[in-house]
Amino acid sequence: MKILVSVIMSVYEEPVENVAKSVSSIIAQTYTNWEFIIVLDHPNNLIVRDYLVNLSKNHDNIKLIENKSNIGLGASLNKAVALAKGKYCARMDAEDRS
Repeated sequence: MKILVSVIMSVYEEPVENVAKSVSSIIAQTYTNWEFIIVLDHPNNLIVRDYLVNLSKNHDNIKLIENKSNIGLGASLNKAVALAKGKYCARMDAEDRS
């Protein structure tokens, strides 16, 4: 099945609780033809990194990209868009809920 919706998000210094609520709100959707591309733009945010690594291992439609250093929101989102396979792209912030 071809992916219809690519959801993109960049994470920097947001608390893991906020990131988890945001991600959970996407996973809980009844629509299933999506991918979620998450860019970790702060490689030293180890708590969030561990959460996202485990999450991406347990969900085939979640892709994690780890920047080697902070490149900023715009550049991180551009990386996600470049990898997106969906016909449509939806943008989430790490504190958003869907």
